[in-house]
Amino acid sequence: MTPVFRGLVLATLITVPAFARASAATLPAGASIPARITLLSLNGPVGRQNPFYRGYRPTFVFGGAKAEVMCDIDLPGAREKVEPGETVEVLLRCIEPVSIDAGAPAFIFREGGRKVGVGELELPRADR
Repeated sequence: MTPVFRGLVLATLITVPAFARASAATLPAGASIPARITLLSLNGPVGRQNPFYRGYRPTFVFGGAKAEVMCDIDLPGAREKVEPGETVEVLLRCIEPVSIDAGAPAFIFREGGRKVGVGELELPRADR
């Protein structure tokens, strides 16, 4: 047995059971993902000056992920455009499978490396 003396650091590794981790889901390419997005107004290195129209396809970075994935933004009803500063409910359709952390539903979307919008996925809540 090793004696304990002043200045000795005691440490232990704690493993977290798999069920205690935030649940992640992988959605297939082309799946419709409900979301609420806000198109940011132009302010220095972020935002857009002009609206975007139906068929807009920026790149998205979902909460906790480092990888970017391109998604189509499907506007609701007969709506044709979203102006800077507006918040709207949409459906996202990603061109690749995307892994989503249910504990971090927030995301950003970019255009040419510029952050142009933010949003949050509307995932079913576990407490319902």
